[in-house]
This record gives sequence, structure tokens and C-alpha cells, in this order.
Amino acid sequence: MINQISAQAAIVQTQEEERHRLAHALQAGPAQVLANAALEIETCLQLMDDQPQTVREGLTLLMHELRAGLDNLRGLITDLQPPLLEDLGLAAGLQKYAENFSKRTNITVKLIGLDTFTERLSATVEISIFRIAQEAFENAYQHAQAQHVRLELNRTNNNLTMTITDDGKGFDNRQAMLTERRLGFVAMRDRADLLGGTLQVFSEPGHGVQVVLTAPLRLPVSQSERGPHETSK
Repeated sequence: MINQISAQAAIVQTQEEERHRLAHALQAGPAQVLANAALEIETCLQLMDDQPQTVREGLTLLMHELRAGLDNLRGLITDLQPPLLEDLGLAAGLQKYAENFSKRTNITVKLIGLDTFTERLSATVEISIFRIAQEAFENAYQHAQAQHVRLELNRTNNNLTMTITDDGKGFDNRQAMLTERRLGFVAMRDRADLLGGTLQVFSEPGHGVQVVLTAPLRLPVSQSERGPHETSK
């Protein structure tokens, strides 16, 4: 009973942390663009009669800002429900996400071993692995100030190892508990636990962060839910 309550609490905590990060992304992106747009339109209305050229230039700039904001919003929607992940599987989903991430952040991404994952896994396994990778990438961008990110997938029989390494500023392991909660590693470990696997985080100041997920490619029997993506055994 206690374990069940702890598991439920972990799920709720993970959901709240994800909602917080989404709210932050919306506030820093689309919400800020809309606030700027409202201010710009108000200014243009005041100058319309006396300074039409200034208004034209302002509206042109606003048009570009709104288009950029729309692209940002579409990216958030894609991150929430990655289309290729559902349609084509883990490798294609990670490939597309990495391409969009690199374009959005100007961070160079290197992917290794994706071609070894061609069969479909259960929806729960695929989305859990994808979300862990997504969280590690976003940390490299938002917190680590990284220039390069490397993701490598390896498989041994029915087990997977995913290693994500960045060249960012890293953090002090002596402050790991507070830092890892702030960076979402607690939620990542919850997802690894769901898979029956483990997640390790290695870092030193000035030497980047390495996230290592080790997990079976099938859910534990107690959590198995034979979904539409799971291959027959």
C-alpha cells in the first residue's frame, strides 16, 4: 500500500513538473510574443495619422515576430505530441526531434545507433525513452549552455542503453539533489523506473553532463500493457 501511494505521488510530481516547464515555455515564447504584439499595435494606432512610414515599419517587424512566434508554438505542440514517434517509432521520432532542436537552438546534435532500432515497441516504452531524451536535450539548451549534444543508442539482446552527453557547464555533484530536481532528473528517473530500468547522471563543473538510461525494451510483467506498437515475443 505504501509503495502504491509512493508511486502515485511520483506520478503526480512528474506531471506537475512537466506542467511547470510547459507553462514556462509558453510564457517565455508565445505569451511574450503576443504581449509585444499588443503593445506594438497600440503604438501603431497612436502614430498612424502622423507617422505612417514608422507604422509600416513597425507592422512589418511585428509580422516577422508573429511568424516566429507561430513557429515556436508549433514546435511546442510537436514536442508535446511528436507525430513521427506515434507513426514510425522511436528512431524516427528522435531523429525528427533532434533536427528541430538543432534548428531551434543552434546546438549541434550527433546521433549514433538509431538505425539499430527498427521494430516497434509498446507505446509506453517509446514515449518514456523519448521523453527522457527530450528532457536531457532541453537541459543542455536551457541550463548547460552547451554547444554540442551527442545521443547514442545501444542494444544487447532485449536491453537498451541510451547515453546523452553535452559539453555544457555541468554542475557540482555535491549539490546534486537540489540541482537534479531543478533540472528534471527526478522525473526522468521516474520514467526509467516505469520501464524497469535505471537512470544515472554524471557531471562535473566545466565538463558537461552525461545521462545514461539502461532499460529493458519490454515493460516489466507487472506493468505490461500489450499496446498496438508492441511486437510479438
